[in-house]
Amino acid sequence: MMKIGNQPQGQERLNNLLQTQQKQAEKLASAKRINSAADDAAGLQIANRLTSTVNEAVQGQRNLYDGIGLAQVYEQSLQNINNDLTEVNTLAVAAGNGIYTDADRQALQQQAQGYLDNAQNTLQTASFGGVSLFNDKDIAFNSGQSNLNLKVEDVGAALTSQNVFSIDLTTQAGAAAANTTLTQATEYVSGLQADAGASINSFAAQARNLNNQQINQAQARSRIEDADFADASAKKASADVLANASIAVRAQARISQEQTLQLLA
Repeated sequence: MMKIGNQPQGQERLNNLLQTQQKQAEKLASAKRINSAADDAAGLQIANRLTSTVNEAVQGQRNLYDGIGLAQVYEQSLQNINNDLTEVNTLAVAAGNGIYTDADRQALQQQAQGYLDNAQNTLQTASFGGVSLFNDKDIAFNSGQSNLNLKVEDVGAALTSQNVFSIDLTTQAGAAAANTTLTQATEYVSGLQADAGASINSFAAQARNLNNQQINQAQARSRIEDADFADASAKKASADVLANASIAVRAQARISQEQTLQLLA
């Protein structure tokens, strides 16, 4: 019996070309070299691990920037309190003026009380995202690699214990005592501001470090899983040409086979 053509082998080659077309088209559509474990099992595992690390770094940066925002609000609130205490201290020095009458000192006391009320209002209302800023606690921010803490203090309790909110400027003796108290209080608040500033710098430095890591890891992931458009385009074009040619040859072969069978018949 005469065997005409080699259909199974030709069909297998055509199927391979069509699969190549599909794979290259998928790479071009997704912009990725690895779309499933079948493409590169080891590469997919590494890319997934890098993706997890990149996402961790991104969220860590968000946490740290929230920490920076909170620390800035805390520091600015402290500055507002310091401004009020400084104004009161100026009034305390004025109350020590020997030419002032009792009525003058009473007016200075009322003015000072206004500044003290402002300071107390700041202490009671200052918050960030619903978190009160003037309680003794450490506020932790997870960077993904470690926790960074911002220590905030109960400034109201500290100033109360220093008798800041009970100063008396109606006498020269009271004004002198108030001057000493307020000098110590402003030094205390300024120290807290310095600590907050140091925390802001620490958070910012860690955020920059995470950003650098994120960039480098994202680049490494890209080298592993992203498609080379030039290479994928060239391979798809080649597969297109070969597939079209194979289809044309097979069509011609079927016509020739039918003609041969007709002659034999």
